[in-house]
Amino acid sequence: MTFEQVLQWCRDNGADARGIYRARDFWIRRSDRLPNDLPAIGALFHWDVRLSETQLAVSPSDMERMVNGKMTLEQFKATHRRG
Repeated sequence: MTFEQVLQWCRDNGADARGIYRARDFWIRRSDRLPNDLPAIGALFHWDVRLSETQLAVSPSDMERMVNGKMTLEQFKATHRRG
């Protein structure tokens, strides 16, 4: 998974994604270009994904599954509704 793929996924799904790593963060917004000075994608601890008024905490592995089309956003949301 690349940051360019995350940006495209955000645009396709009407989402914004915040990457969090070592006391820092950055946003990938569907309407913007990629930020400068991005870390290595493997350095991220987790992602916060915003969809209108919903915010989801997403692990790097789940984000990669969604970006690569192995899991839909609806399937991911369903995992949070259980329990």
